[in-house]
Amino acid sequence: MSDDIEIPVESGPSQELAAELDERAADGRMPGRRGLATRQRLLDATAEQLETVGYRDLKVIDIARAAGTSPATFYQYFPDAEAAVLVLAAALTEAWHEELEALVAGRDWSGDPAGAAHEVVEGFLTFWTDHRAILKVLDLASMEGDFRFRDLRTWLLNGATEALRDLAATHDSGYDPKATAGIVVAMLAHVANHRPGLERWGVDHDALVAAMAGMLRHAVAG
Repeated sequence: MSDDIEIPVESGPSQELAAELDERAADGRMPGRRGLATRQRLLDATAEQLETVGYRDLKVIDIARAAGTSPATFYQYFPDAEAAVLVLAAALTEAWHEELEALVAGRDWSGDPAGAAHEVVEGFLTFWTDHRAILKVLDLASMEGDFRFRDLRTWLLNGATEALRDLAATHDSGYDPKATAGIVVAMLAHVANHRPGLERWGVDHDALVAAMAGMLRHAVAG
C-alpha cells in the first residue's frame, strides 16, 4: 500500500474520471447488448491476465486472445490495456465502497468491541486476498501519482474511514477521531496488502489478526 494517507473525500470519483469510465465505444456510440457482452468479456480477460501478469506487462493482444477476439475489437472499446484496468478498478470501488463501510459500522462495538474488531480485521484481510490483483494496481498507480487510480483508492476506503471516525467520536477513546480513522484504515490496508510478507517472516494468521484487532479495539474504544 502507498505510504501516503489519502484524505477522505465526500463524494465519488471526479467528473474527469467518470468520463473515462463511460461505456461508449471508440466511435462514441453506446454498444448494444452484444457489444456490452463483448466489452465485459474483454474486462474479464483483463482481470484474468492480471492474476499472472504484472500491470505494466499487460498486452492488448494477450487480452484479446484470452477473450476469444482480436486486438481490433479490443480497441473498439478501450484505447489501451490501462483503460480496461481502470474500469475494473472503478467497478471494484463501486461494489465495495459501501461494503467496507458496513463492515465497520455493522458491528456491535458497545457490547462486544473485541469481537467487532476481530470481524473488521478478518473482513479487510479477506477482501484484499479476494481482490489482490486489482488492489495492487490501485496501490502502484497511486504511488506513481496517477490521480485516477488515487481517487478510486481513496473513495474505496472512504466509507470505512468515515465509519471509524464516527465510532471514535462516539466512544470518546481520547484520540482525535479523524486522526484515529485515517491511521487505523491505513494500517488495515497496508497490513492486508503485505500479509504474505509478514507470514513469510513467521507471523501466522491468528497472531496477525489478534494484534491488529487489539490495536483497532484500543483505538476506537479506548
